[in-house]
Amino acid sequence: MKNYELKNLAKDRLEGRYGGAIRVLCLSYLISWLTRLVINNVAGNTMASVYSMTSSRNAAIAVSVFFNGLLLLATVILGVMNAGITLYFLNLASGQQPVVKDLFYGFRNDSKKALGISAALTLCHAVCLWPSQYLFQHFLEAQEARWIMYALIALAIGLCVYVPISLGISLSFYLMLDFPQNSGKETLKLCWRLMRGNRKRLFLLELGFLPLLLLCLLSFGIGFLWLEPYMHMTYTCFFLDMMNPKN
Repeated sequence: MKNYELKNLAKDRLEGRYGGAIRVLCLSYLISWLTRLVINNVAGNTMASVYSMTSSRNAAIAVSVFFNGLLLLATVILGVMNAGITLYFLNLASGQQPVVKDLFYGFRNDSKKALGISAALTLCHAVCLWPSQYLFQHFLEAQEARWIMYALIALAIGLCVYVPISLGISLSFYLMLDFPQNSGKETLKLCWRLMRGNRKRLFLLELGFLPLLLLCLLSFGIGFLWLEPYMHMTYTCFFLDMMNPKN
């Protein structure tokens, strides 16, 4: 199916059912936001206490590294909810009755597999994009123009690596649900193999959402309440089309 056909199909599947999809996505974002807020607040207070007691910048940096690792671990665990979000939209697309508790499917079933896939997606993002974020943060602290140049170079290199890899494994949670007999590693390999020849399609599909993303920003973020379900359903339709081609 062409991209505009996938988007039209997604609209049809969501007609009259936006409310439940919005609730599930808002709940997942709320849980993630609260978890990160708690970790960041504890990290900031701990760093301030350690520095005031020791007057050692190295000790404060060590605490920061520890909490960054903790935040990375939390991101992997929170990523398991993506298995539940995927299940919710698959049920919605196939005419089944989705429920809010689908969000926690990955914690109740195949949790080890879901954690492995979440770790792969999270580490891909961290390894490719964190260097540029670190360099940009250093620029804000040092206020030296050369650091912003380093950050932009690191970002360009990181995106060149991140985009093809992330596209290649982005549908792994769908395959985890479709092939429950496979291990996490086998699921990632299968996704990588199936996405050959489909990565460009998915990339162009994602680019097609850019105008809507800009409009949502102009609406002070309110539009994201409807755009996020629409995007998730479009990706679900893309997966179903990829697994069941017309020919």
